[in-house]
Amino acid sequence: MNLLISGAGGLLGGALVKLATARGHACTPLNRSQVRLSLAASAAEELDALFANVDHFVHAAANTNVEHCEAEPSACHRDNVLLTELLAAAARRCGVPMTFISSTGVYGAFKTTPYAEYDDARPETQHHRSKLRAEQLVLAAEWSNLVVRTGWLFGGGAQAPKNFVARRILEARAAQDGFISSNQQQRGCPTLVDDLADRLLDLIGMKARGVFNVVNEGNASRFEYVREILSLAGVAVEVRPVAAGQFNRIAPVSDNEMAVNWRADELGLPPLRAWQTALADYLSTDDMRALTA
Repeated sequence: MNLLISGAGGLLGGALVKLATARGHACTPLNRSQVRLSLAASAAEELDALFANVDHFVHAAANTNVEHCEAEPSACHRDNVLLTELLAAAARRCGVPMTFISSTGVYGAFKTTPYAEYDDARPETQHHRSKLRAEQLVLAAEWSNLVVRTGWLFGGGAQAPKNFVARRILEARAAQDGFISSNQQQRGCPTLVDDLADRLLDLIGMKARGVFNVVNEGNASRFEYVREILSLAGVAVEVRPVAAGQFNRIAPVSDNEMAVNWRADELGLPPLRAWQTALADYLSTDDMRALTA
């Protein structure tokens, strides 16, 4: 299978390329610079050429800066909606099925328990509104397209700027007062990008369609998550729980980004492992062991 992948340089994209290649698939990166935001016929022809000989397109690239999206909604919707619309149209014209990577944050804040795929989506931030609108466009473009909702991703190289686990370890080591603070209100499902990539390739191989939640089993508050990271890494720094308001965020991010893989469970797919097990395995990799040594 020949996969065209946007965001191939990101945490998920990198894990997907590595795993897909190991499974014998060919992977071609799609860079933002290759897509011209235009309705001109020439722009469509250029875009269609990128989909030649492609069996499946995974759109993992996005503007993920939630705070910037809130402050600059035009840029947010350009990057996450308009670009996705053009790519979905090209995939449809070329007969290429598409997977769109979305967020469990699209569910919003109307529940205190984990969200299943049958729950409403009521996003409260510009970022999550843009992701939901993009989902709708992808599914409207072709009935066989797939949307994967996930969140709280971790993994990749220790030096990656969006490596949450590595950043918390470095933050703790630099703590001059002997402690760091972490949000005790917001809850989600820490998810290893390798496990997400594995399930994603399985869903593509099964020709799955529609919306699937894909997260590691279990959930945690940010505080519980960070405390587990430092405990497993052997960093003896106290983690102090604080309220969400202490972080002065612009975006009204939901305190509940928890989800369950209801649809996969009902269809008989094996459950993903617990997030604590995935985190322990990740911290045992050579790259992360070097960071924590």
